[in-house]
Formats: sequence, structure tokens, C-alpha cells
Amino acid sequence: MSGQEHEELLTTLWDLQGFKVVGVEVEAAPTEREPGRRVQVVSLWNERQTHRCPACGREHRDAFFEEAVPRRFRDSSLGEWETFVEITPMRVRCCGGMLVEAFPFEAPGGHRMTRRFFERLAALCTRLPVQTVAEMAGLSWDTVARVDREAIRLALGGDAPSLNGLRWIGVDEVSRTGGRVYFTIVTDLIEGRVVWVGDGKGKKPLEAFFHELGGKRCKKIQGVVSDLAEGFLQAIAEAIPQARHVLDRFHIVQWANEALNEVRRRIFGGAPGKGTLGQEIKAKKWMLLTARERLKGTDRRLLDRLRTLNAPLYTAYLLKEELRALLHHPWTYMGALLRNLKAWAHAVHKAGHAEFVKVANRLLTHFDKLAAGFSADIRLGLVEAINGKIALIRRESRGIRNQQHFRFKIYQRCSLPNNPWARIIL
Repeated sequence: MSGQEHEELLTTLWDLQGFKVVGVEVEAAPTEREPGRRVQVVSLWNERQTHRCPACGREHRDAFFEEAVPRRFRDSSLGEWETFVEITPMRVRCCGGMLVEAFPFEAPGGHRMTRRFFERLAALCTRLPVQTVAEMAGLSWDTVARVDREAIRLALGGDAPSLNGLRWIGVDEVSRTGGRVYFTIVTDLIEGRVVWVGDGKGKKPLEAFFHELGGKRCKKIQGVVSDLAEGFLQAIAEAIPQARHVLDRFHIVQWANEALNEVRRRIFGGAPGKGTLGQEIKAKKWMLLTARERLKGTDRRLLDRLRTLNAPLYTAYLLKEELRALLHHPWTYMGALLRNLKAWAHAVHKAGHAEFVKVANRLLTHFDKLAAGFSADIRLGLVEAINGKIALIRRESRGIRNQQHFRFKIYQRCSLPNNPWARIIL
């Protein structure tokens, strides 16, 4: 292949129409500090006879002068070569000043890389942690993180999803660090996407969401799904009093599991030594908290031994399972649901477990919110499914360095079901 044919092939391969490849050079031998680094630089010449304003995108035929120093843009590697394209830009008079021209192959956001390389990094960041992508590309964590944020911003059309058209919302709080630092998450339950992520938990961040939503759009909210956190109850009652408030059944099961675990701890607080049934059950508390239909036969038989060996704990276990069955039944008549809930509460009081009495009292006090979930045509499990995705982001990120980037990653995974970067073929 001749030199001219090679240059024409590179021009077509890299989608550099309008630019001529005038040379390909290899940089100095690898240094001791970077022993595996092999770099080639492709020099370009602008044949288009036009120059683009970086601010407004307007094309100019006249340029005033050429920059003294050429610019390099990182490109996708060819084989084992780390590749750059290099060109000397011109200055154009536009938008009130003398600006350095922008090139059509240049990545958005002012990154010194080609659009093609930017798109590949963005695509990889939808599948892999930022640190892994940075190591693959030979870039810093901060550089890849900026590319990731810019790609998410472009896909969203801004710094956050649109709040227009909300009718049913889900509200919950998730840990950002696995500890005491929290985000408040608002989900569009009809579209199935996160629309807002606020710092902290409780009343203040939810008030900030309703303030951003505005009074006109707040009046269009038909319903909200949340737990019974006092801050949530107050903010919802003040901002959207017309909305139906639905109690998320996942949280009810969570209350029952917590109550059962407290009963277990109380009973086994002074459990005898190893080899007794008491210690054996204590070591396998997950059996008590797992849905019975998911247990293996041997585990079911072990729990059934509690009927005679530890009747109080077995009673608490049955109360938890009965409440689960009550919540999973497709109730049509709310009067029947109320009668069954009262019967369950009576059994709780008769058993004498204060931990379950607290759960029963909360459910009876907020029965209207429980009943609303059986008549509302919405997906109650969506909020917890979103929380599961966020927990996965937290594990994969291996310690995202700032909460703003974590917020963008939540939008990437939970707000963009048709993420354009995820469909790029590498």
C-alpha cells in the first residue's frame, strides 16, 4: 500500500472527511516510568476552508491567524499503539471575541479527545466501573469521570431528568456510602425511572423536591408511595394533600422481619452453649427471615421443631408469615382486608410480643394507606427495585469520590432505559 493510499484509508476509517492526513509519527522510545507506552501521532491538515466557532457552531471562511502550538486529541488505540491526532487550529472572530476554532471530530465538553474516543469511553462506563475504564484507557480517574458525567448529561438533556408529567411518585431513602450518608430518591412510578436525587433524608430534601417541582405540577400528583417516616408524612401532607398516600408493602414486611429478629435476640440473649437447638437456631437466623416457600425441606423441618422446643419464637415466626400472606392476597373488598388485619392484630396481642404489637398498631393507624395500595394500578415493588440497582452501583463503584458523580451514576442506571451510549458497538 502506497503512502497516499494509507492516508486515504486513515481518513475514511477515522471519519475525518475534510481533513487530510499529512503524516504519521512515532514518539520517542518508552521511558522507564511508562515501559509499556507506545504512541503514534497522526498529523492533520484542514482542507474544508471553513472554521467553526466553538461557542455558537457558526462556520467562518475567514480566519485571522494560526495558533503557534498544535493541539492533540486522544483517539482510539490502533493495535498496541496509543494514538493521537494533531492539528494546528486557527483563530476566528465570533461571539464577541477571538476564539480558537472547534473541529467536527472533537469530543463535546472541551475534552482533548476525538468524538469517537469519547463515545467509546462513555459506552464502557455504562458497563464497567470508572476505575476499570481509566486503567484500560491509560487515563486518570478524574478524566474518565468527567467524560462519564458529560455523557450522562448529554443523554439526559441536562443535569437531571425532566420533572414534567409526574402523576405517581415513589419516595425512599438510600445510603450513599453504606453508612450514615443518605440520598432521598424520587421515582416516576409510571415511567419506571428516577427523576430526582436529593442530599440527606427526612423532611428537608423532600421539601426541596416539591419546591423544585412547583405548585402547578404538585397539584397534578395523583399519588405517592413511601414508608411512614415522619419527615415524609409531613412533607407530603403539606405539599400534595390531594394525593393518595400508599404505604409500600415492602416496608411492612421489613417491619415484621425486624420485629421477629428482635424477638429472637430477646429470647436467645442468654442462649446456652454450642450443640443445643437454641444456639443452632440463633446461628441460622436467616431461616426465620426467609419466606417459607423459599426454604429447603431440611430448613423447614428444623424450624418446625420450634413448635415444641421454643413455642414463643415459633409463634413470632408464624405471625410474620401470616402477615406476609395477608399482604400478598389480592384484596378487592377493603372491609374484608380490615377484618383480617384486626384478626391478625388480635393474635399479636394474645401472643404478647411487644415488638409485633408495635407493627400491628402502626398498620391499624395507617390502614387507609395500606388499603390504597390494593386499589392503585401501580407497581409497588419498583421503589425497592431501584434501591437494589443503587446498591449495585455502590458496590461496583468501589468508592465514588464525590456525591455529584454518584448522583449522575444513579441517573445513568435508573433514569435512562434507552441510554444511547449503552448501544454503541465497541
